[in-house]
Amino acid sequence: MPKYIRPYLIIQVLLWSCFFMSTAYFNRYAADDFYFLTEIKNKSAIEIFNHLQFEWHGRFASNLLIAFLMPLSKFSYFLITFNLSSYLLLYLAINRFTKNVARFYTITIENKCLFTFSLMSVCFFLTLSPNDVWFWFTGAVVYLYSTIALFFLLSVFFKKEKNSGDYFLLIISSVFISGSNEPMILILLLFLGMFAIKQHSHFKTYFPYLLSGVLLFLGFCVIFFGVGTALRDELTPSLEWTNVILFTAYATVKSLLFKLHYTFIPAILLAFPFYILGTKSKYKLENFQPIRQLVYAALLIVFIVIINHLIVVIPLGALPPDRATMISSVLILILLIRYLFLLGSKIDISEKMKKVILILNTIGVLIFVIVTFQIHKNYATAYDKRMDELAKIKINIIHQQPIYLKALPNSGYLPTAEIRTDTTHFLNVDLKRHFELNNALILEE
Repeated sequence: MPKYIRPYLIIQVLLWSCFFMSTAYFNRYAADDFYFLTEIKNKSAIEIFNHLQFEWHGRFASNLLIAFLMPLSKFSYFLITFNLSSYLLLYLAINRFTKNVARFYTITIENKCLFTFSLMSVCFFLTLSPNDVWFWFTGAVVYLYSTIALFFLLSVFFKKEKNSGDYFLLIISSVFISGSNEPMILILLLFLGMFAIKQHSHFKTYFPYLLSGVLLFLGFCVIFFGVGTALRDELTPSLEWTNVILFTAYATVKSLLFKLHYTFIPAILLAFPFYILGTKSKYKLENFQPIRQLVYAALLIVFIVIINHLIVVIPLGALPPDRATMISSVLILILLIRYLFLLGSKIDISEKMKKVILILNTIGVLIFVIVTFQIHKNYATAYDKRMDELAKIKINIIHQQPIYLKALPNSGYLPTAEIRTDTTHFLNVDLKRHFELNNALILEE
């Protein structure tokens, strides 16, 4: 590897460490978090789990994790500890996945730990809604942790010689995914089914894939036929097939094109070290055709994104939230890294151009870290001020008139706790219940 790669990767690790630590420090509770913070005052973890499981939705794994983590919210540093622990788990999962893929294809990678951090940064920008996935407590338990489980599961698939520890990891990962993330379950089952058809004569010998597939299917059945899921489905509208197609098409275009400038483009730039890795690697893929492979990868991405949105649109009866596309983001991450690595093994550019791109990356990330630090600091300051005001109002208020709150500033990559002008909106109601107020909370226009 070129000598300048290691210093570049170290600088990237330092910058992204600053970003993740500062973001965790400035992160605050938001949206559904206030509901659980209120519930845990008077209910046990078991009662919260039963409410979620049998009155809201059947995601048994994420419901259980939320229910048993919420009591820890009484500790002042719980949220920052939760965020930092989540980043560490994601790092370990991606690192294990990277090592096993490299061994599977006999690829030598120096500085694997540094490259793992680089992969995390690419994954961050490929996440369409990092606010909801990476930092929002309630969302992270569902979507970030199922993504962590996915990387651990894939790391087992790519390990040639599996031991009892690998099978334990496979079972835990499959069960958590199967009890948390329906789009991820169905798309994984789709890929396992395609693999079974393609390798039908050998599939029965691939016990890990079969075991994971069975666990994923059983978990999906628990969610699909759950009492809570049935109750939730009664609240969501049913769409005509024409509207399902239109909603899916719009969501697909929105995901792939509308956010191109702050998802795919920075992700491609940050993934550039893997292109350089390919230029120095002895691994070569015979008959690799860059244009053909690019078209193939693009078509596969479009197909998976369409399936991903379709899976969500049908039961939801509305446009799907971006946080439900994490399985697509992981697939895009894998395809992007694979393509850049193979492209580097086929086509090389000048060392000067490589250094220019890496320097621009460093400057861009530095600006990104500084700007987001200030945005997140301003948001956290305004948030804390609002919470202090509501705490004082709770003690001193003697009237029943509505309380008007000033708007919070832009939250950047943090999940926003902003309420609405509609006093009946669930965000307003949950915040009101959290402070045990009888007064309606209204956002100033």
